[in-house]
Amino acid sequence: MGRFLFLWGVWVVPSLWSQLLDVRLDSGRDNFVLNERVILSISIRNNSDQLAVLANEKNWMQFTVSRGKGVPVAKQGNPPEGEVFVLKAGAVVEREFRLDPYFDFTSPGEYVVSAQITIPNWGNEKVGAIPARFQVMQGHDVAVLERGVSTDRGGVAPAVRRYALQKARVNGKLFMYMRVSDNNSPNFRIYNVLALGTMIQMARPDLGFEIDAAGIVHVFFQCHARNYLYCTIDPDGKLIGRQMYAGDNIRGRPQMEKTVRGKIEISGGQRVVSTWDYPSPRRQPLPAKQILISE
Repeated sequence: MGRFLFLWGVWVVPSLWSQLLDVRLDSGRDNFVLNERVILSISIRNNSDQLAVLANEKNWMQFTVSRGKGVPVAKQGNPPEGEVFVLKAGAVVEREFRLDPYFDFTSPGEYVVSAQITIPNWGNEKVGAIPARFQVMQGHDVAVLERGVSTDRGGVAPAVRRYALQKARVNGKLFMYMRVSDNNSPNFRIYNVLALGTMIQMARPDLGFEIDAAGIVHVFFQCHARNYLYCTIDPDGKLIGRQMYAGDNIRGRPQMEKTVRGKIEISGGQRVVSTWDYPSPRRQPLPAKQILISE
């Protein structure tokens, strides 16, 4: 789970119920890139000596989103509510909710997400959450490639995929992103916006960006003074693999190369097993978002 975003300096008048049930929303970060998945966690602590039964009724949790000076954001549905659970006295539960399919985050700017939960076995009392604030920002293009991709329909031309490497600053760190869309400017259809990893400010000379014969995108960039990340992405923008390499005194600096047969590989340097690896060699694979933002 992400770190909690405490809104210091905002004075909230506590009620009896908010003292008994502490509800906090957390984005885990200060901004999201435009069209990236917006995932928030909610933490619920039972400060009473009674059980709280949650998620056993429809719409037990209601989210609201506003922009700027409190302008409401259009709602397109409700996130999946999950299974019924009982929160024991003194216990804490955490859940994650993806909100971007249900609210319109397609305009850059500041957003405030609030939530209210209902506790049926406490007489349907309603408790508000401490809200989360974050920015939605446009990523800056670093490089762009386009390629035709076969469709399920026969007798038609391949669809065009547009792969844009973008950079954006998240929680004070510079990140490399992959944005996959069609090429219908300006009304792009977005397939995915994926964070690949942190990058150093002057990484452009070491950038590798290629598409192989099978349509797999290969990205190689410098993430630290001596370390590099090598990522492979499918035509829908899903991460296939991520590996770290480091320069050494014997094999020199790693770099991405295309062989005479068209195969793309990493030469030089040394492979380094790290928590950035996807899939992880030491545990079950985690969603890419959890791996990246926790670093």
